[in-house]
Amino acid sequence: MTDRIAVIPGDGIGEEVVPVAVEVLDAVGEFAFEYAEAGDETRSETGTPLPDGTRELAANADATLFGAAGETAADVVLPLRRAVGSFANVRPARAYPGVDALHPETDLVFVRENTEGVYAGIESEITAGVRTLTRVTTESASRRIAAFGFDYAAEHGYDVTVAHKANVMRRTDGLFLDGVEAVADERGA
Repeated sequence: MTDRIAVIPGDGIGEEVVPVAVEVLDAVGEFAFEYAEAGDETRSETGTPLPDGTRELAANADATLFGAAGETAADVVLPLRRAVGSFANVRPARAYPGVDALHPETDLVFVRENTEGVYAGIESEITAGVRTLTRVTTESASRRIAAFGFDYAAEHGYDVTVAHKANVMRRTDGLFLDGVEAVADERGA
């Protein structure tokens, strides 16, 4: 069966890099590409930066290839992440042979929860010149990202180090740390 990929170029550099990414994918496999729009230009044309059809296409596809969003990024990226269940931001950092590196032994992978914390998108203006951002932490999302991190580490041969500020953000990062420790205990890590 051919995998369906929702292709959403978006704005700016997305319009340049997504077609090249599609060419690469086309060269290495058989995929059904289905295109949709999102972003600043889409908002100008339709009144919304993320049309329902785009969200539905992404939610029902096997994968989503998203480029970039400009000023409407918060109205596109966060809802798209929720629609497709993209909760883990995975960022490898590796030194490669033949490329100068301060630490040639570098081989790390950063895993960050992508839907909560400051990415919950809850902002307000208290008064002129004073704005707030509400950080959201749930036990379920903390455990979910911890399980993902431990699974990724086990599958790829990495150790797990948890970065947190539970000493200062006792309730939010405290809950996160509790969730990570519970998952570690369940797995004997």
